[in-house]
Amino acid sequence: MAEERKPFVAIVGGFWDLEPSKVNEAKNLAREIGAALAKEGFGLVVYYSDERSLEPHVVSGYVPALSAGTGVGSIRVRFAESQRGQVVFAEQAKRPEFFESKVFASQDWEAPFYRSLVDAEGVDAVLLMSGARSTLIAGQIALARPLPVLAIDSFAGSAGVIWTELARVSKDYPSSSTQNATKLVAWLKRKCVARAEERDEARRRERDIIKITSQRSKALWASVAFVMLLIALFFGVARQTSPALYPFVMFGGLIASGATGALIRTVIWGAEGTAPATSCLLGGVAGLVVGLAYLIPQWVGAPGVLEASAAVVEATDKIQFTSAVLVAISAGVGFDTVFTRLKKQAEESQVIASTS
Repeated sequence: MAEERKPFVAIVGGFWDLEPSKVNEAKNLAREIGAALAKEGFGLVVYYSDERSLEPHVVSGYVPALSAGTGVGSIRVRFAESQRGQVVFAEQAKRPEFFESKVFASQDWEAPFYRSLVDAEGVDAVLLMSGARSTLIAGQIALARPLPVLAIDSFAGSAGVIWTELARVSKDYPSSSTQNATKLVAWLKRKCVARAEERDEARRRERDIIKITSQRSKALWASVAFVMLLIALFFGVARQTSPALYPFVMFGGLIASGATGALIRTVIWGAEGTAPATSCLLGGVAGLVVGLAYLIPQWVGAPGVLEASAAVVEATDKIQFTSAVLVAISAGVGFDTVFTRLKKQAEESQVIASTS
């Protein structure tokens, strides 16, 4: 069974404008939420470590609650070049393996901070508490993506504004005034799971559309190749063709036969990883080579239409051509099958080599 991917929640907010009497209560709730996030298997994305910011208090509750043997790379720290050396969490000194830092390629922290939410750089959900303008903008960006958003309403600020907006459209939106940290985070986890399922379903639909479009394209290529084969058979069997031109009709027929066999195989059995043009080329080469290998021994004993003195195309020449066409079709099917299988094995070997 595949390991479930860890969802990462961006921690956004701060207590700069919060009433002093409520600051300790807010910090305690932040630590409780951090512990609940760890127990639910979330990772964190944090941007600032100032005592008045939300992040250090969530982190201080998160780290002790991590299960033994887990947590490596679970806290993604994002900051601007101008903040280098300033964004440092107390827990980094003892457990540096939990932290993974990435510097925004900018002196300004604000624009890349918002882009980190817009571009989905490892952010699957957002936690908002108190905060001011940047928290409000971050919340609106998260709603527009859309991301699951857990806004804490107990401490007003921008998080309270976002909470009011969400509570108006969702009757079951949780409130920190009636639910504890564990229930709040459990709600967020359900939302993340539901969103992941929606995204997986969207990707499946996209793959189905691509597959249908690809099949139509392959069917068109196969139809063209089959028509070319019928034309070659018409001039090679049904119509009396000049002996001087007959070898060219045969060669063209063998190429069309191999291409038809390869393309029909892709239509019937899939082979999504092989482009129609590639199958056409491989099948055509295989049809020509195998068809000639089939005809040459017969031409050695009875050159037939290849003789310089040949005045007409004999029935035996037409029978040889028809037999070679059947062989070339089989060659196209087989060669494309082998190529697709070898290509898949090579790709699997590259994946194994890159992960080892």
